[in-house]
Amino acid sequence: MDRNVSRRSAQTAARFRSALEALPAEQREVFLLHEETGLSLDDIARITGVGMETAKSRLRYAVAKLRSSLAEEGALWKAQ
Repeated sequence: MDRNVSRRSAQTAARFRSALEALPAEQREVFLLHEETGLSLDDIARITGVGMETAKSRLRYAVAKLRSSLAEEGALWKAQ
């Protein structure tokens, strides 16, 4: 792998970690449960003890903040 590509990948990962850490704890929790474990929003709502709409809202805000933060830093990120 090209060193520049590897360096850019490491920088993008660091930017993402930083943006993730900057999220409010509730949003970060829902985002990680959804993305890392693949849990449904229904399961996430049950596990976290909040309503389905609250879980959806937290995920939506987390994704919007991550996109905004990474766009400001010039990193590209697309929700899957």
